[in-house]
Amino acid sequence: MNIGSAYSLQYSASIVLRMERYWSFPDQHSTTEMVFLDSQHTVVGRLRFRMCGACHTGLILDVWISDDWQRQGLGRELVQTLVAHHSGVRWSTTRQTPQGRPFFSAMAEETSVPFPQRGALCVHLAGRLTRAWRRLTSRRSLPSAGTATH
Repeated sequence: MNIGSAYSLQYSASIVLRMERYWSFPDQHSTTEMVFLDSQHTVVGRLRFRMCGACHTGLILDVWISDDWQRQGLGRELVQTLVAHHSGVRWSTTRQTPQGRPFFSAMAEETSVPFPQRGALCVHLAGRLTRAWRRLTSRRSLPSAGTATH
């Protein structure tokens, strides 16, 4: 895995926010990871996302905060940082957990940016299987109302 770019920002005395972009293949949309590191350089929080510049859309893949660091605003800070760095982007998320639904609802209210959980908003961010399924189902034609089927 290659690192395309990285930067760090001191969040508090004991936490550093680091954003890194990774890619596997140069022709694919890259996954970017924002992480919070503690003073021992252990990851205590993470937000991973993908973006499509052509469609101005983004897909939040996951948000994770270590149990010891939960309820301290780290997830909130990750989402707010993401939205601030990428203004004008329409965001969606992968399937949200029961704990994630109220979080993303609160984030939508705070940031005025909706976070629907329907997966990628553009074809470029959909996975290979999703794109193949969409192509397959779009080619099928349903019989018209007056046509008999056997």
